[in-house]
Amino acid sequence: MKKSKAQVQGTNDFNTISKCSMVKCGYFRDDYVSYFVTRCSRRTPLIHLGYYMRVLTVDYALRSFLDSVLGQPAQIISCGAGFDTSFFRLATSGSVHPEIYFYEVDFTEVVDRKAECILDSKPLLDCIGSFEMNQNGVRGLVGSQYHLIASDLQALDKLEANLIQAGLMFSLPTLLLSECSICYMDEASSSLLIQWAASKFEDATFVTYEQIYPDDGFGIVMQKHFESMNSPLLSLAQFPDLESQEHRYVSRGWSSCGVWTAFEMFQQIASPEERWKIINLEPFDELEEWHLEGCHFGLMVASKGSLTGWFLKFVDVLPPVDKCIKKPSIQWELAEPSSGKNVSRFAQKTVKFQEKDGFNILVVGGFGPSAKSLHGRRHEVLSINDRDQHTDVSVTGGRTLRVEDVALESAVNLDMLHHTCTCLSLRGPDDTARVMVYGGRYSPCSPVNVWPRIFSVLAHDVGTRMTVADRHIAVTERQNVPVSRWRHSAVCLKSSTPSAVQDYVVVFGGRTPDFKVLGDVVVWTVQASDMTVSCKEVLNQKDWPRARFSHSASVWRKQTMVVSGGLGQDVLPLRDIWCFSLEGEMWSELRVDGMLPRYSHTSAVCGDKMILIGGVNTLPGSQPGVCVVDLNTASCTEYALPVSV
Repeated sequence: MKKSKAQVQGTNDFNTISKCSMVKCGYFRDDYVSYFVTRCSRRTPLIHLGYYMRVLTVDYALRSFLDSVLGQPAQIISCGAGFDTSFFRLATSGSVHPEIYFYEVDFTEVVDRKAECILDSKPLLDCIGSFEMNQNGVRGLVGSQYHLIASDLQALDKLEANLIQAGLMFSLPTLLLSECSICYMDEASSSLLIQWAASKFEDATFVTYEQIYPDDGFGIVMQKHFESMNSPLLSLAQFPDLESQEHRYVSRGWSSCGVWTAFEMFQQIASPEERWKIINLEPFDELEEWHLEGCHFGLMVASKGSLTGWFLKFVDVLPPVDKCIKKPSIQWELAEPSSGKNVSRFAQKTVKFQEKDGFNILVVGGFGPSAKSLHGRRHEVLSINDRDQHTDVSVTGGRTLRVEDVALESAVNLDMLHHTCTCLSLRGPDDTARVMVYGGRYSPCSPVNVWPRIFSVLAHDVGTRMTVADRHIAVTERQNVPVSRWRHSAVCLKSSTPSAVQDYVVVFGGRTPDFKVLGDVVVWTVQASDMTVSCKEVLNQKDWPRARFSHSASVWRKQTMVVSGGLGQDVLPLRDIWCFSLEGEMWSELRVDGMLPRYSHTSAVCGDKMILIGGVNTLPGSQPGVCVVDLNTASCTEYALPVSV
């Protein structure tokens, strides 16, 4: 099925504007992309990082190929080139010697527009030198090294004739490039193109950069995104992962095929210093989406003839992903909100209270939809409880829970992200529960607070009310203030000599607005008499976990904090578990084999078992589900979560 002119231009224009915005913000140098854009709209940092990985990977593959054929004639054919500027960048840098021939192929509409841009730009004309337009039956622009050709990749006979007419030689070492292009062709046509290239060229490589892993939560959203742009991914279902992509090329005439994710290539190409610089170019905190995007785009490098395995000289062969013991997907029952309220949020915090007649879970902060907006920071605090459970049955016969708005004092503002919300053991008047809210952010440049706030939570038949419990504490009493942070952890521990007059809230790690990754332990002491709070920092000792953020912490046997996973200073997921004992203020590592790395997960301890739920990592096709860790035997079992979006 052919794409319409509007669809072609829409996909191409979006990509070009995104690349232009990425370049203008300093991620990658490209002196030519602006000549193909009428107006460069600024994209988000997340889009910039995604396109940076894409351009970095494709550029590295092209430069590596040119290095491998240095001193001999060779060809590059860009299939579905769009407004790509690779030829102009490579020619200016001196990478394209006189016997390198560059062919760009795309639909007539795209080729005509690109030719117009070139003709209107002296710097572009200077790169290509002398040329002819629409000669010898070939529509496009034909120069001595640069050839821009209008041809449908699905009409192989015509494509072959046009390439030959423009000067292509099947005997020369040739790189064929598909940068997010043949994925929009129907599977039969794209597979025929791959097979045609293998049969025609003696010494060749087919470099493909496109989407992978469509069947998990992120992959489903990714597919819907491209469908909404009228550009569905037509071969992704048949070749969903790296293994099937590798088999696709080998089974169609190619001698070998190497496969990597975009994030794996980013790690190999960019130095640690460059990686750190890139993620700090703009205020940025959407790490989950970035890592997931990097896992859902792949680089496939197929090769044959004298070029067989050529790319392995320029990249490392990565070990296979850890294959943990995976049980079948956990079966669970979805509880429906009886009120119909939307509880979709992320970066929120929940805290559970046990009540006489059941439980009450507060949902504080986060980002998501509301009755008034499609998305935004949520200032409403919700109560999820099972009061009157016997009267609530869903239309499907499943369990329902009450979801209600919590009444807040007018001056209270809790629309933050990545904070902590910790239930204290201390109770207030009328046996009200107490909650400490600490840290978080409004934006990556705007942390919430450096001093915790304590709230009283009173639940009754007509709803839940939340009031400030520490309003009388003067700012002058706040000494030894720790640094502002978010994506940290906080738990309430008991001393070995229990006291009814104070609680200890232990805070570990987090990140700061300038992306400093914290590894400190701060112990907050809360006095029962007046809710005053003081803090001290635990001195760093020999055995100490790495600095981290987006980890999880839970309480084991009342006196021990168990920390799992997180992101380290290199912004890569961790898989370790550490225990902090309030008695003696000491750390010890629990070495557990077979656990997937993860961050932005949640954890809870039940008896001597710790349950880790959800999270993100950078392993292709192995996103974390549920992991049950035996804290006594240091063993674990990984389970898969049902796919949901």
